[in-house]
Amino acid sequence: MTQGIAGSRHGRNVGQTADSPFDDALTTPIRIPQAVTPVARPQVPVQRVAGPQQQVPAPQPQAFVPPHPPTPQLPPQANGLATAGLVVGIIAAVLSFIPFVGTVSWVLAPIGLVLSLVGLIKSGKARSGRGKSIAGLVLGVVALLMCILYTAVFVGSVNSVAQQSAAVHQVTYEVTTAKKSNVTVTYSQSQNDDLAMASVADAAAPWSADAQVSGLMGPNMTATLSPDLDNPGRSDTITCTIREDGVQVAQNSAKGPNASVTCAK
Repeated sequence: MTQGIAGSRHGRNVGQTADSPFDDALTTPIRIPQAVTPVARPQVPVQRVAGPQQQVPAPQPQAFVPPHPPTPQLPPQANGLATAGLVVGIIAAVLSFIPFVGTVSWVLAPIGLVLSLVGLIKSGKARSGRGKSIAGLVLGVVALLMCILYTAVFVGSVNSVAQQSAAVHQVTYEVTTAKKSNVTVTYSQSQNDDLAMASVADAAAPWSADAQVSGLMGPNMTATLSPDLDNPGRSDTITCTIREDGVQVAQNSAKGPNASVTCAK
């Protein structure tokens, strides 16, 4: 059968002319389209950061750790120094307000301050006594300030007394009676605390005398009605007066038979 078909085809080719369309189709070369070259696109350079490669370690099994028990809190320790400083500070502060007795605080106040200060330092470790230590410090400072104040006042008073004792004053002694009775007078003439007295007997009233007096004793006098032989029971009023530097500083009166009066600055 194949051979028949080929013979027929061959016979047809021989019998046909050159103008057959089938011959043109067989003799015309077939054009194969060429492949289209793709248009190259600009490539953007990609910067790659070189770095060490990190290797992730494989998870390791964790051992079980039991929880720690809570730390027990120690009880506060006794702080005897703080208590002692507070007690001494209270005693020193109370005594410092009492005149003359407060001089004891000169000793107690520093002791209380030292005890309270040491107790305050110890209170950090002992965890107790901080309030007592602070109170003791405050009381000790108060007692010490009172001692300083009393000392300043005392020193000022001593200086004032020394100045007064060194000063010399002009003193006038006077004695008067209501019925002009005679008098007997004794008066001081002290100089620098050296006691010196002068006296006048059966002097007529009114009587007066001048003297210079210095020292702490100050001016003083005593006047008495002189005895009246003609009238032994006679009563009269006697008055004494002291003037210092022109200023009256003392005056006193007495009445009766043989009356006596005393004046002192």
